[in-house]
Amino acid sequence: MKKLLAAITVAGFTTVSTAAIDITVDTQKGIKKISQYLYGRNIDKISDGDPEVNEEETAFINQMLEAGVHMLRANNGNNATRYNWRHKMTVHPDWYNNVYSHDWAITAQKVLDKMPGIDAMYAFQLTGFAASSTDYNFGDWNWKQEHGFYATSTLDLAGGGEVDEDGKTLVKAGDYKLYNMEWPADSTVAIIPYWRDELKFDMSRFKYWSMDNEMEIWRGTHSDLDLPVTGDFLVEHYIEVAKKARAQWKDIKLTGPVAANEWQWCSVASYNEQDRPKGPDRNYCWLEYFIMKVAEEQKTSGVRLLDVLDIHWYPSEKDYESRMNWHRVLFDTTYNYSGANGIKMVNGGWDNDNQKEYIFKRINDWLDKYFGKDHGITLGITETSLIDEDDPMVTALTYASFIGTMQDNGVEIFTPWTWGDGMYEAVHLFSRYGHANRIESASTNDSLVSAYSSISNKGDSLTVIFVNRAEKDAQEINIDLANFASDGTVKTLTLQNLQGETFVSHTSNALKENVVDANPQGGTTSATGYSINSFKMTLPAKSITAVLLTTSTPTVVDGIRPKATIRPAPQYGTTRRFDTKGRNVTHTRTSPGYYILR
Repeated sequence: MKKLLAAITVAGFTTVSTAAIDITVDTQKGIKKISQYLYGRNIDKISDGDPEVNEEETAFINQMLEAGVHMLRANNGNNATRYNWRHKMTVHPDWYNNVYSHDWAITAQKVLDKMPGIDAMYAFQLTGFAASSTDYNFGDWNWKQEHGFYATSTLDLAGGGEVDEDGKTLVKAGDYKLYNMEWPADSTVAIIPYWRDELKFDMSRFKYWSMDNEMEIWRGTHSDLDLPVTGDFLVEHYIEVAKKARAQWKDIKLTGPVAANEWQWCSVASYNEQDRPKGPDRNYCWLEYFIMKVAEEQKTSGVRLLDVLDIHWYPSEKDYESRMNWHRVLFDTTYNYSGANGIKMVNGGWDNDNQKEYIFKRINDWLDKYFGKDHGITLGITETSLIDEDDPMVTALTYASFIGTMQDNGVEIFTPWTWGDGMYEAVHLFSRYGHANRIESASTNDSLVSAYSSISNKGDSLTVIFVNRAEKDAQEINIDLANFASDGTVKTLTLQNLQGETFVSHTSNALKENVVDANPQGGTTSATGYSINSFKMTLPAKSITAVLLTTSTPTVVDGIRPKATIRPAPQYGTTRRFDTKGRNVTHTRTSPGYYILR
């Protein structure tokens, strides 16, 4: 981006680049159904201990509904791994392994009763263990009262563990057997008939089930269990639970392997240092190995074992240029990512020169290779953090770029882990003003200005959302519409200069109407009337602008489930290896025994 921006004269907000960018939108090309589950997030502020909905929860729910959120990942990440639905409790591996009461049925009931249009994702447990008792928790509060600070929260202190006076050195690890019980595949999947047959839940609202969470780093996040983690160990546990789940519910949607971060896309933190699983011919990248082995078993057994290939990603770069290019890591085969690290192991060895990620493109290729064409397995990211703490507009631009890229390439689920100012504004624009079907848009400078377009099923309404990533410059664009005769009814909605949380509701937000003009560039007269198919616009710097168009001569659109396509972009150009998944985790205690993982 720096190379590109260096060619533009910068003189403040009103500066306009001398080179106009041409945008072409064709309503008859690249038609794909847009998954409503791209408009998702992880659960927050919803208590699983109290069935009553309090004022804070009501405000949170209303904000989601107004913004057009449609998916809530409700399993709480690491805390899902040892959830015991029978005892209604779970181990908190990031908080001494202490066990606290939790009841997913409470949040599920709130989804059913209070969140129309929002579905939720829960999780199965694959370690073979689940929480069994709250009697052996480490006395975190007493320690703090005595020492003035908390001991390091990732130490294995539940079950009688001991820590040095410095609060950092483990003297004695706790005994996991005291607060865990065996939890075989039959036990974890039995939550399905319990919810369906006993609680009478509408299971169509809970059809997606995560196959645990970040299992390739269990030896770090769940170190008290000392599991013999290898690629084969993880695949075996996955397959066993997947078969049992499918037997309970043939239409369930299984998502996995929920890999933790860019390093873990290709590496397993194994007990025997076989971080890259060994195949018959070579070492393998973890995700390729997982896909290969699950495909083998699916072909042998005839049981469908995977519906959504789900990963996590926590990019760590802080500069503007990197943030504006993060979305290109998913599909762009030309982009050299400065944070490329784990992907250097993609072929089983170590290629230090490899900086091209295109991780979802690689995954799609592996799925085709091992499962065969028309496998029907889609893609998802259920954890990431895209927040710029200092600039909500940067957050909104980054988030919008991800949503648009995922729409273009048929991704099914997107639920960021963290949620910051600017994100409700962005998702609201896509969800409430976009339409059901993605159509093809082409930009002559896609890395600077992208166009993400959607059309209604009737074919009478078209929305084009422009993301202008230029940091200081307004940008002229020319828009040409193919196979859509605009009737001249045009409205623009723009997000720019966001400050703090501005989204309140569908009618109270930061969208500015018609501050950007869509100037018609001639038209066509026919027997049925006058139509316009060309516009000129000037997009403000660091802005997101939606153009809403209608036609009086619609063509019905028949969107199909997507197959990923690639949008090449100009080339530019190691992250550090973090422990576990490279993010800071803190806990906020909101009431005795109730924690929110942040």
